[in-house]
Amino acid sequence: MRGARISEERAVRVAADAAKVSGLPAAAHLVERLDGQHPYFLVHFGEPGGPGAAVMVDAMDGSVMARAAVERVGQPWLIKDDRAVEIANCAQPVETRLVWKPSRATRSPFYPLWEVSTASERLWVDQSGRVWRELAPPGPG
Repeated sequence: MRGARISEERAVRVAADAAKVSGLPAAAHLVERLDGQHPYFLVHFGEPGGPGAAVMVDAMDGSVMARAAVERVGQPWLIKDDRAVEIANCAQPVETRLVWKPSRATRSPFYPLWEVSTASERLWVDQSGRVWRELAPPGPG
């Protein structure tokens, strides 16, 4: 299931109400689920050095899935897609998108992966900059 039924703007409004934030810069990122569930918008509020919040909004029905507040945003919320391509060392990326499913690469939907696809391979880059060649199920180790 790809895409969203609600707009990015609606996701930001819903998230702002849920997080009870006003006046903080906001950015919404569509995250595709690889586990068959609805895609979601991951909406971030705030900038490094200041207070912030992250809210997950179901991209199909606009419901709030989860939220978290932080006293101080320590770094940019997500690495940029061009940085993920650089880290993956792919010469000709065909597509980049944010994705999530529980795996050893990420157990929390607040930390989606960049999927970098070329004609010959698919890699995933986590938010700490590690490259994953497969998304093994979560487990010990």
